[in-house]
Amino acid sequence: MAEHLKAIHTYSDPGLDKQNIFNHELSIRMHAGGLSYCILDKQTGRFLHIEAFDLSDSSRKAYIPGDEDHGDIRKLAGLFEGNLKWLCQPYSKIRILYEKGKSTLVPDALFAEENKSTVFEFNVANGHVAEEEIMFDRITGVNAYNLYRLPAAVKVLVKQYFPDAQLCHHSTSLITCLMQKYRNTDTAYSLFVNTASDHIDILRIKDKKLDYYNSFRYNTAEDFMYYLVFVVEQLGLNPESVDVFLMGEVEKQSPLVDMVRKYIRNVRYAERNTDFSYSFVFDQLPGHYYYNLLNASLCGS
Repeated sequence: MAEHLKAIHTYSDPGLDKQNIFNHELSIRMHAGGLSYCILDKQTGRFLHIEAFDLSDSSRKAYIPGDEDHGDIRKLAGLFEGNLKWLCQPYSKIRILYEKGKSTLVPDALFAEENKSTVFEFNVANGHVAEEEIMFDRITGVNAYNLYRLPAAVKVLVKQYFPDAQLCHHSTSLITCLMQKYRNTDTAYSLFVNTASDHIDILRIKDKKLDYYNSFRYNTAEDFMYYLVFVVEQLGLNPESVDVFLMGEVEKQSPLVDMVRKYIRNVRYAERNTDFSYSFVFDQLPGHYYYNLLNASLCGS
């Protein structure tokens, strides 16, 4: 019998008809701490529904650099057999963001699919990775390919429940959206920090180009600050004048943000992409939450 798991966030427009979703787009984000998804009415460009589940293991050991990332997908399968069985329908488009493990960017001019294993293992991996597990997205806004590992078990899971889904790495969504929004804005003294339960992504856009992107695993708020301070110093930015835009599931009133404010004077929060509209139920959700998920429809566009 499928396990019934309780959602941590559920916001649904009263007008959403779960039996009539053929003109809607479904975006799903699979990450280390759980799963979240949203539904977009493609005809109106309006988000109608978002829901998130915490599937984290309280007994999970602290991450040690170099450890192989083992994921347990049984809870994901349980969701698709239970709470979320209604999602396994023929939407007009299904996108799945995979948010786990490292990725690496390769310029168009240097990318060759037949060399993806060699490049990935050299840039990211701690050892051999099966070629069939290495995926790639093309990010048109930066003229580059994004290489990442999709474990075979996850690929089987996706194929079983969403055989026609478009897969991409969560950083593809993040980079694509931020480049579209800030390409023509002076953000040389800004950092964009996407926060998840076990990692942060840090980006900088300068002179209309992606100047910096990296992702760091962390266990504690002190780890988080170490990487943020490291990047600020590495890029020659001033903590007194740099603008740090936070996004992701981080509460404004939290020990983590309090610690960031002790070092960074200007802490701001990303706003939702105004290229879309949102049901009134989204007013209850902070605008910087689920940033990459709500921009997944930009992947491949």
